[in-house]
This record gives sequence, structure tokens and C-alpha cells, in this order.
Amino acid sequence: MIKEGRFTILETRGAVAKLTINRPEKRNALSRDAIREMLAVFEELRNDDEIAVVLTTGAGDVAYCAGRDLSEFPTEGGHNRGKDRRKEPRAYHVAEVIRTFPKVTIAVVNGFCLGGGITLLLPHDLAIASDKAMFGLPEIMRGFLPYPIIAIMFKTLIPTKLGFELILTGKNWDATKSMNAGLINRVVPHDQLQDEAWKWGEEIGKFDKTTLKYCKMAAHSSMEAASVPMAAEIAWLMQEEHALVNPRGLTRGRRSFINSARCALRSRFKSSRFNDSDAEGLAALFDAAEGARGAKFEIEIGMRRGGFETCLLCFVGECR
Repeated sequence: MIKEGRFTILETRGAVAKLTINRPEKRNALSRDAIREMLAVFEELRNDDEIAVVLTTGAGDVAYCAGRDLSEFPTEGGHNRGKDRRKEPRAYHVAEVIRTFPKVTIAVVNGFCLGGGITLLLPHDLAIASDKAMFGLPEIMRGFLPYPIIAIMFKTLIPTKLGFELILTGKNWDATKSMNAGLINRVVPHDQLQDEAWKWGEEIGKFDKTTLKYCKMAAHSSMEAASVPMAAEIAWLMQEEHALVNPRGLTRGRRSFINSARCALRSRFKSSRFNDSDAEGLAALFDAAEGARGAKFEIEIGMRRGGFETCLLCFVGECR
């Protein structure tokens, strides 16, 4: 389904939605009205229980978002500076909605991502970019601070010196350097970008929606905690709350594991003798392994007289 607004296009496919900033003639720069419309679309998606993943991208092949629409900025030596403009619609407001959004967000960077575009990019959970994408903060060359990017960048675990390089030089980075710096996760050929983004969203969207939400909540709360022990306590409490509010999600996850194990073993041994009882036994071993956090393990199946004799869980690494 496709829904077109004045400045945005919303497309949905199953559990995945894609929000496109639709101002290609302005390189998808953010005007106040465009920001208002984006906020409204995100609110609509927040209340849509069918959606698990939201992609964002820019219309056309030139830009994801070239930043704020500079035609709306005061230009005459501080004109209107007496007014507190922080209450006006800003890229930061969209960024904060993305950061706290209860569904998974993926930035799909199809071209230039500059200034306010970086503000939008940083709070996404994941990001995939075209090999033609370029990233930069040109504000220093225009004589003003890259607010609120400064407030966001150093909260996203980007190395400090790399963050300063973007801010203080005004030079653009290509997709490879941006991935190495942690701005994005993946780089793909330009003509494959949108298809790969949909595929990634659909892959994640298959998981239990409530579990995805709690993973995000636990991760953000832990990052904002003052210490590692406090972060661990927060994650534990989130896990306990999730088990209470979403017991069916845990059951579905366990059943999915059992089914996957059954299929894998049948394929390996070309046999249909692997039944539910065997699968439950394998799942019990898997559950026992969960107590050893961080352990790496593999499963070996012994065979005798054409049947499954034993399931052996072999640990291959140190447990944390």
C-alpha cells in the first residue's frame, strides 16, 4: 500500500513500512512543514500494530537528506535571534522520535546525507547505504554550529576524534569510511539498495514484535545507565517484564528453534525418524546452555543402527 502526502510517501509491505522524504527538487531538505508531516507519519506508524520495522529514505537518486532547508534560516546578521526557535519544528524533534520509537528503524541512505540528514541518521537502530552515498557536516564552512548534531553524535558511541573530524573539517566521507566509523552498518551497490533494505526489514520483521520492542528498550536504557552493573540490572528487569507481558513470544521462539533443529537434522541424516521427542530433548539441552552466557556451542548427533542415539552439546569457547 502506498500513501502520498505533500512531502512524504509512505509504503507498507506486511510488517515493514518505508517513509520517503519527497522533496527531490530540494535534495530532500527538511522544511518545517516537511518535519511536521514526518512527525505525523511516525505517530501513525507508532499506533499501527501490524508494523514492526520502519525504513526511511529520500526520493530520487541524489540525496537521502541534504539537511535543513536553508531558505527558512534567518540571514540578516542575527535577525529574529531574540526569539527562542527551539520550539519550532526541527530535525532534532524527528531524531528524538526515531531514537525512542518502539519499532525497529533502518535508515536507507541513497545519496548525500548532510547536516540535518546526519541528525536523522544517527538515532536509527540500523543503517544501510548505497556505494554512492556521501556523508558530511558542512556547517563549519557556512559559519554556524552543527546543532543539534553535536548533542547527538557523541551519544552514539562514534569515536570522538572521528566525530570531531566531521564537525571541524566540513569534508564529506564516502560510504566505506562512514561504515568504518560506525555511522552505517552495510554498503551495497546503488541499484540494489532499496531491494536490500526491504529484504533486511522483512528479515527482522518476522520476529515477535513485542520482543523486538523490549530489545530496543533494554538496549537504550542500558546505554543511558551510569554504570555496567546498573545496565545489567536494567536489562534483567526488562527481561523479567518481557516474560510477564509476552509469554507467548517465548513459547513461539522455543517452538521455532525446535522446528529448525528438526529440519536441519533430517537434512543432515536424510532421515524422517527425528521426532518431536528428540526435538524436545535437543531444546532442553539448548535451554541448559542459556545459563552459560556468551558460550559458543555446537551440536553433534551420534548415530547407531539408523536412529538418533544421543544429542551432545559441545562447548567450544570460554563462558563469560
